[in-house]
Amino acid sequence: ALPKLISNIRIIKTMRWNATNVAFSRPIRWLLALHGESAIPFKYAGLTATNATRGLRFNHAENLPVADAAYYFETIKAQGILLNPAERKASIERQIHALAKQVGGAIPNDPGLLLEVTHLVEAPAALLGEFDPLHLELPREALISVMKKHQRYFPVQSAPTPSPGGRGELLPYFITVANKPEGQYTAVVRGNEDVIRARFTDAAYFVREDMKKKLADFLPALDKLTFQAELGSMRDKAQRIEALAGALAPLVGLSPEEQAATARAAQLCKADLATQMVVEMTSLQGVMGRDYALHSGEAEDVAVAIFEHYLPRSSDDISPKTKPGLVVGLADRLDSLAGLFAAGLAPSGNKDPFALRRAALGLVGNLIEWNLPLDLQSALSLAAENLPIEASPASQAECLNFVIERLRHIFLEQGYAHDVVDAIVSAQGHNPALASQAVKQLSEWVGREDWATILPAYSRCVRITRTGDGGPGTEVSAALFDTDAEDALYAALQTAEAALANDAQRPTVDEFLTAIVPMIPAIDRFFEDVLVMVDDERVRANRLALLQRIANLAKGVADMSKLEGF
Repeated sequence: ALPKLISNIRIIKTMRWNATNVAFSRPIRWLLALHGESAIPFKYAGLTATNATRGLRFNHAENLPVADAAYYFETIKAQGILLNPAERKASIERQIHALAKQVGGAIPNDPGLLLEVTHLVEAPAALLGEFDPLHLELPREALISVMKKHQRYFPVQSAPTPSPGGRGELLPYFITVANKPEGQYTAVVRGNEDVIRARFTDAAYFVREDMKKKLADFLPALDKLTFQAELGSMRDKAQRIEALAGALAPLVGLSPEEQAATARAAQLCKADLATQMVVEMTSLQGVMGRDYALHSGEAEDVAVAIFEHYLPRSSDDISPKTKPGLVVGLADRLDSLAGLFAAGLAPSGNKDPFALRRAALGLVGNLIEWNLPLDLQSALSLAAENLPIEASPASQAECLNFVIERLRHIFLEQGYAHDVVDAIVSAQGHNPALASQAVKQLSEWVGREDWATILPAYSRCVRITRTGDGGPGTEVSAALFDTDAEDALYAALQTAEAALANDAQRPTVDEFLTAIVPMIPAIDRFFEDVLVMVDDERVRANRLALLQRIANLAKGVADMSKLEGF
């Protein structure tokens, strides 16, 4: 393709450069120079040059001669331009940390902002600015959001505390990165300080106006905010969250105090969406809800739950630390998933306007983080009961499979083997916390030295019972045994079944495989001494039923047929 590109460029180079295509002149001329295209004329703004490029406009370097491709890089470097993004990023990091250190501060870790700024400049120069310390009375997240969203500034904070989750206090400074403004540093800093002053003044006004009312006073305004046409307003959604959170409370094991906090937090969790501050910056939803709740006299656990129900907001975010925050967040995500799938709005391809993938990841991630067993099939059914539209069994099944797929991706990203993940998710994907434990346990068993004897012994029992008529029954009659091998295997099976008997919950992978190991000699002896598929139909069915009982020990634990070597 490169020769074709060069051919096209040769045609383009004869054209007059205008404001649209001048941006492409530098890389085009560099490519041509690499391929022996010397003396390339071009015209721009009335200037004519041969093998030339442009430098930084404020360095009066509109037209720089370039002898060859190698000299091109030297010319650009002399202008202070860093062509290599990695080099540019490293330079920005060094500069911002050095400036923050000068005022006794540090830069909060923010890879996303650093990457964005890296691609906004080409000759980076970090500049330190100040703002009125009185603005620090605004919520920390509001200040940071204003600096990042509107101006791409790096906030400066004091050194974070050594405690887990500790963070520093914001300092009245910011760092901006610009292309090197030779001789104009003071003017650039002053201009940015004027901009941030205006931004903070606006934010202070929004907060001041919002705080004239209690958080609960914003609830009626949610009627005017549509969640989805068929699913109603945000007020309707908040009411569904409140009802679903109450239904989930017994499943999570909330105390009476936690239930009261959960109910109030669910009622108020979306109220801040109608506030001026959140309308201006939606990224502050939950943050402002927490602060406004405290200002309104709500209990601290209610305010914290309002904030935490949005967690995690991204893949590297924290999880809720309180049960009320966890339950309200679960209810919110379950309502969105069940409702939007019922409305036929499941994500397709790269289209996910309601961020259902993020909702599903947050749902299973929080259950795993809290090690909270919860049957998602039952939970989605509870959510469907509150919807204003019918959630068919097909839509609920599709939704559950969608969530289970997100769980599968989480396990694979954590480095677990595909066959192990498939074996567990096929059996326990509807319960993420238990599935997480099972994946860890099965991964350890698969790595054992004796695994090559455990899996084959169990698989022999499963494979022979796979018949086309729905499989054998499980009623076993000891009277039909005519070999010691049958008696020994039946006795081993009864011991295993007794060890795994638990009406409260399914056995774990450890419990299941620990029960299988003592049976291996009896299984091997059975297949050596006994012909299963005999002509006598009653004897054959009895022997198959015995093996089916062994196969059923893994039911609800793992689909062992997914494992390599089965």
